Amino acid sequence: MKNKDRTYIELGSDDIFPNGAYITWGIGHLVELKLPQDTTSEVNTWNLSNLPYIPKQYEYKVSDGKSAQFNSIKRLCKDAEYIINGCDVDREGSNIFYLILDHAGIKNITIKRLWINSLEADEVRKGFKNLQSNEKDILMYEEARARMVSDYLIGMNLSPLYTIKMRNLGLDNMVFGIGRVQTPTLYMIYQRQQEIDNFKSEPYYEVHGKFKKDEESYTGKMKFKETDRNKAEAIVNDMSDATVGIVSGVEKTLKKQQSPKLHSLSTLQTTANKRWKYSPKQTLKIMQTLYEKKLVSYPRTDTQHITDQEFNYLKERLDDYRSIYNLDMEIVYHEPRKRFVDGSRVQELSIV
Repeated sequence: MKNKDRTYIELGSDDIFPNGAYITWGIGHLVELKLPQDTTSEVNTWNLSNLPYIPKQYEYKVSDGKSAQFNSIKRLCKDAEYIINGCDVDREGSNIFYLILDHAGIKNITIKRLWINSLEADEVRKGFKNLQSNEKDILMYEEARARMVSDYLIGMNLSPLYTIKMRNLGLDNMVFGIGRVQTPTLYMIYQRQQEIDNFKSEPYYEVHGKFKKDEESYTGKMKFKETDRNKAEAIVNDMSDATVGIVSGVEKTLKKQQSPKLHSLSTLQTTANKRWKYSPKQTLKIMQTLYEKKLVSYPRTDTQHITDQEFNYLKERLDDYRSIYNLDMEIVYHEPRKRFVDGSRVQELSIV
């Protein structure tokens, strides 16, 4: 590192960047769509006569409090020979990158893509030495932008519409935000709550028996549930005179089950909630902290696989992992298996 500023890092000459380089960051979404009232032709969407609101041109702005970072990126990009997109390998990473470039007016410059699925140092270096074109990157950006605009139109139209309609019904001083993901999710929660509120419990009966073996007493429960009390009592009556039980046979069956898959973010959040009652947000925060300490890979992922490079990285350090936990176990599989290792299914970095 040659120099460090609060908005960028300057690198000196090395084998990857013979002429040096600058590294800067987006600190979240630096650029966002303007609200209707902030556009050049102001539109009051809280007036029903202005709905539906479908602008001919979408206008953008720098997010509040992030002008210094944006201006620094703009200056660095304008002076650059070429630009490397090192954002997250997903559509939102592409969206953040190209929104900044578009809003900064950066055109006619070569863009290369850092496409890596591991944060291990050697893999990062390899990624910089094998930069890819931005053809796929552009397609991911267009997909993300289409999603962003659709979300925007839903919110800017349906939120004021529903709010005004509800206020006309007497629900004053309330705003009803409508969102593509938020609203269906809230409805699912509502449906589940309705099921809970309308649930009617029904009594059922179990048959328990007291047993004694070698002076040890215990209570056994019959694998049986009956809503008809008379049937349950009939079983008890039939067995009431029995004082001695004879075990007529014992059967043993060997069963095998596959080892669990690796965690995605959603499966990890589910597991953490069951075991420790962590909320999804709390689990993500913990994983983000571990990610920043380089103890896990990218936490915001839906895949349950790792790449071959990550597998090799873990394999090379297996003895170190075993020594940390003082484990002496037999290694059955020495080569990657598709159940866990499949780079074609890794769009983002897996949690391992």
